[in-house]
Amino acid sequence: MSEENRKPDRRLERSRKAILDATRELLTEGDVRSLTVEAVAARSGVAKTTIYRRWRDKWQLALDAVVIDMLPRFADPVDVGDTRKELMTFTDSVLKVLFARPFGPAMQGLVSEIATEPELGRAYRERVVEPRRAQLAPVIERGIARGDLRTDTDLRLVHELLLGPLFYRLLLSGGPLDRKFSHNLVDAVLDSFAPVSQAATTPKQRQRH
Repeated sequence: MSEENRKPDRRLERSRKAILDATRELLTEGDVRSLTVEAVAARSGVAKTTIYRRWRDKWQLALDAVVIDMLPRFADPVDVGDTRKELMTFTDSVLKVLFARPFGPAMQGLVSEIATEPELGRAYRERVVEPRRAQLAPVIERGIARGDLRTDTDLRLVHELLLGPLFYRLLLSGGPLDRKFSHNLVDAVLDSFAPVSQAATTPKQRQRH
């Protein structure tokens, strides 16, 4: 039987949920550097050996708990007939997570590990970056079709321009992470990739359309 056709084991799913919930609770109380698998086992009531069968170390566990497992909760930027609103939905869902404990502080602790540990970095790219970029792709396609974006708009670049500054503020500059900032990012991207005929349109003018 293939992995796709195999029915989920409810007992395993319950233990997985207990482990991830316990990890998030501990990260809310402390930080990722002080997190231990022993503490997660004690809080969740799941044996440490069971945890290690699924996660190599606390870093993989923390990444799963605060990012990967939370992806389904990110708002889907569905078609609402307005490219700006759809892009704002995309950025606001990230902002909401980064602003809250334990997610933002945990990412601050995880980022150096993601950057320097190849396996963790690969997991982050494959299970976080790529799915989110794929979620953004239809927004860009619709924006091009509506004439809001140039036909040569680069999906990867737009993705990085929308989210890179959010992480820069979270990790380095310490500037405010609020909706005004994320919406300014959306307007800057729309300005940068606007067709030539719309290049002179200001963000305030665009909001009225």
